Amino acid sequence: MDEESSNDDPGDETHPGAEAAVGDGRPKYVEVVTLDGDRHEHGDSYLRETEDAFFVSPEPEFSRSETAVYEKESLARVSVEQHHSACFVTTAVAGEEETLATLRTFRDDVLRPSPVGRPLVGVYERVSPPVADTLAENPRGRTARAVRGLVRRCAALARRREAAGPVGSAALSATLTALYVVGVGVAVAGHLATVGRSAIG
Repeated sequence: MDEESSNDDPGDETHPGAEAAVGDGRPKYVEVVTLDGDRHEHGDSYLRETEDAFFVSPEPEFSRSETAVYEKESLARVSVEQHHSACFVTTAVAGEEETLATLRTFRDDVLRPSPVGRPLVGVYERVSPPVADTLAENPRGRTARAVRGLVRRCAALARRREAAGPVGSAALSATLTALYVVGVGVAVAGHLATVGRSAIG
């Protein structure tokens, strides 16, 4: 079953499947693609996950009537984008926690300790809140798609870096740092362009 939403009258009762699921309590943009090719988008929603399913709701309580349930065995891809710990996070194919851990490890173990990476992280932490808001409000816009692609690439490279030897790890770290700069530049430029258009309009 690709998607299952309860239509019973639950009052304020939490969806029983979501009660035992894990989530971080932060709103995010969720895109689900089923094996049949159906695409479901959830903006500014909350996500919880069990071994077998994803639970998506526009409210943190995950009430029965407002919660969409996606069985993992029926999904081709799940993408999650949010402003999390000062970085944009995109994850695919039911791998949210693994991807988050990989990107956090690179940020904390490589960027923050380095003379080049530390100021980059500092700048991004200062400018990211309004940028994150703009991307969340325009999840299908050109900037959001570009940033999403860059972050997916970064996640893949970060995983390769963890398995590489010293020379390969150093090369991948340099590439990831460069992509970090590009991603920040693209996100900020898109944000400023959006704000400019809004001001003119």
